[in-house]
Amino acid sequence: MQKKKKNKMSLLLGLVPVANADLTTIAQNSPGVSKKADVLAIALQFINFAIMAIGVLGVIMFIVAGFLYMTASGDQSKIDRAKSTMTYAAVGLAVAVLGFVVVATVQRYFVSGS
Repeated sequence: MQKKKKNKMSLLLGLVPVANADLTTIAQNSPGVSKKADVLAIALQFINFAIMAIGVLGVIMFIVAGFLYMTASGDQSKIDRAKSTMTYAAVGLAVAVLGFVVVATVQRYFVSGS
């Protein structure tokens, strides 16, 4: 029982130098990663993709809300559900547009240095 504790403790203590390693230096010396700008460009591409995905989902939800509204056939609970879905879709689209504007502004002034 005591030996298992020692093995676990030595394993944990053996991982401490790995946790303290300067990963940025290792990444900069790697042949695949050349500059911080590359990492920033990848992050901006991911953010742009996420914003576009949110926009596409917002448009899809807006279409679904319209379909729900048209097929409600006078049922007030279905109409209320369709209206709330439409409201949330519009808010989602507004957030996506605002996010795109913020990312484009940051990219223009801070990344390209204009």
